[in-house]
Amino acid sequence: MKVLGILGSPRPQGNTATLLHHVLQGAAAHGAETTIICASDLEVRACTNCDVCKQTGQCIKDDDMQGIYDLIAGSDVIVFASPNYMGGISGHLKPIIDRLYLYSTVSAEGTLQTIIEHRKKAALLITQNAPLEYSHYIEAFTPLRGILNLIFQGEFDPVHESVMIPLLVAAGMTGPKSVAKNLGLIEEAYTFGKNLVG
Repeated sequence: MKVLGILGSPRPQGNTATLLHHVLQGAAAHGAETTIICASDLEVRACTNCDVCKQTGQCIKDDDMQGIYDLIAGSDVIVFASPNYMGGISGHLKPIIDRLYLYSTVSAEGTLQTIIEHRKKAALLITQNAPLEYSHYIEAFTPLRGILNLIFQGEFDPVHESVMIPLLVAAGMTGPKSVAKNLGLIEEAYTFGKNLVG
């Protein structure tokens, strides 16, 4: 079992990175081989919706996303981690998510499908200053969770929780070491990782 963590924060020791590390430690404790890549260290250009990938099955852009495609192909679980920036994912992670467009297609009947043959698990980790009670902050990630479930699991339903990738939210983060000081959250992240590979 191979687990790929994609860090969307530019802070390698910050809350998002710490949360992701604990999730991957939980996965590793269950026998998984884990890898982390940091989006801010990579050059991934924006998707321009040129649709070349729909004809060739490959993205035409020659940048670091090509290596990410290879890592995804060799992984069983992909964990995306990002701070909540203005109600969405970070600008470092966004082009990577957009370039996953490669994997989506539309059937003759007009339904959304994935071209990934061997289904993979995916999960989303979010850190934010806002408290967990602010449900609209969490709901802002619902469309992304549905799309990622389509890409990696082949099922899409923008309404029902059961057809969305798992979400772990670290809320009320008041400083860069908030996750590291929260033993309950660390345990939750560790268990979250174990469950992804269990």
